[in-house]
Amino acid sequence: MGTTVATVGEEKADLRRDLRARRRGLADRTERSAAIVHRLVAFQSVAAAHRVMVFSSLPGEPDLEPLAAWCRAEGKDVVVPEAEPDPSWPDLVVVPGVAFTRTGVRLGQGGGWYDRFLPRTRPAAVHIGVGFDFQLLAAVPSEPHDVRLHGVVTDAGAWWSTRMRVR
Repeated sequence: MGTTVATVGEEKADLRRDLRARRRGLADRTERSAAIVHRLVAFQSVAAAHRVMVFSSLPGEPDLEPLAAWCRAEGKDVVVPEAEPDPSWPDLVVVPGVAFTRTGVRLGQGGGWYDRFLPRTRPAAVHIGVGFDFQLLAAVPSEPHDVRLHGVVTDAGAWWSTRMRVR
């Protein structure tokens, strides 16, 4: 019998299933989420942003409500994707994902919303992916339409392009 080669779509589906299950099983999600927020607010690009788009967390995703509260306390305007903001609006887009690489490759939920939205943002807008340390992988299956992020932040570290500077 011959072996079959998995398609990129099948690889993505398998990875999504495995990592979603792992996220749902996290006992320390609150502490890990706080570490992510702590790292995010250290970025000059986050501090400098006036208009921030932050996602509403799905079960198992990092809780970013403390980030949204910090932004509001700092006088920043905050919007969630559900509000359908104009892509020219945000200075900063905080992006969820199922998996990431240090070079900004992202595996999303599979609906393609961010892959359609991010290319339409202003060139100066910064896109930062957030997830837990086990979601950062050496490689993630990707396709030409998958958008690369400027930075990735986890509870264990942060990786960014030259546009992303820490204060």
